[in-house]
This record gives sequence, structure tokens and C-alpha cells, in this order.
Amino acid sequence: MFHRRCAMASVAATMLTLSAAWGANEAIESTHDGKFVSLTGNKLVMTSYKGKEHTHLLAFEAKVTCDGNDCKASDLKSGMKIRVTTLNGDQRVATQIEALDKNQMFANTHDGKFVRLIGNKLEITDSKGKDHFHTMAKDAAMTVDGMACKAEHLKSGMRIRVTTDKNDGGVAMRVDAIHLETEF
Repeated sequence: MFHRRCAMASVAATMLTLSAAWGANEAIESTHDGKFVSLTGNKLVMTSYKGKEHTHLLAFEAKVTCDGNDCKASDLKSGMKIRVTTLNGDQRVATQIEALDKNQMFANTHDGKFVRLIGNKLEITDSKGKDHFHTMAKDAAMTVDGMACKAEHLKSGMRIRVTTDKNDGGVAMRVDAIHLETEF
């Protein structure tokens, strides 16, 4: 009887550990940039920059912004540049849509090439060759090709996208890098 209880406790502990790890992995977000095609009910159709069409289901409480301001999904127009945010646990469900109509860049985003990370200081170079520095938030998320990673996985010269705090553009909340992929 004692061995059976120990075995059951061991199985329960393993399941708890696996569910916690799965839940932590699921909370990591991914973004997909492209162009808006249509929205029918909660079915969002977009194209990637390569022209490949794909579909996301719009979450019930999905946040939608147009040029950085709150808007409705019905305000989206065909051809608008959009950034769709999904959770890694379910890439099919869009939790946020950022659309651009008049603005050229998404709010709080900086694209460039990774230079280095020393301590919590991140250095990137923009497309004009200008260096930019950001302080990494303690809980900043990092990905390479959409997969969660650690700082040591970032290599000099990688294409990088830094998402900064909405209230402090000097604080990096998220760092996405591309190694094998061609687009964020």
C-alpha cells in the first residue's frame, strides 16, 4: 500500500511539473506581420509578406488597434499592414491585432541587427547604421525564430525586433530575433 501511494504521489508531482511547464510555454507570445485580407465572424484572413494566405481565429477579448489607437476589428481595411499576436500554445488564435493605416511603424517596436547584450544593456543597429541601446526588463521575453530562448542564443548580426515598454521606450520588454526564418 505504501509503494502504491508513493507511485501515485510521484505521478501527481510529474503531472503538476509538466502542466506548469506547459502553461509557462503557452504564455509566450508570437507575432506575425502581413496584410489584412478579410474578417468574417471571428475568422481573420491575412497574407504574409511572401503572399501566403493564412487564417487566425480572433479571440473573444482580442485587443485591436489602428495606428496605436483602440479600434474595432470591423475598422480594418483590406491591404492594411497588420501584426497579429498569438500564444505559442495555440498559433491559430489571435489575441491582439495591431493595424497600420497612416503610420509607417508599429508602436513601441524597433527593428535592426543585434550587436551585443552586456548585463541588462542591449545594443542594436538600425537600418541607417545608428546604434540604439535598451535596458532589458527583468521579465523580458526572448525568442529566436519564434522559439523561446536565452540571451546566449542571440548572435551578432541577427535581425532583431525589440518591443519596448509603452511608457518607457528605453526598456525592452520583448526581443525577437531571426536566424533561419526570413520574416518575423
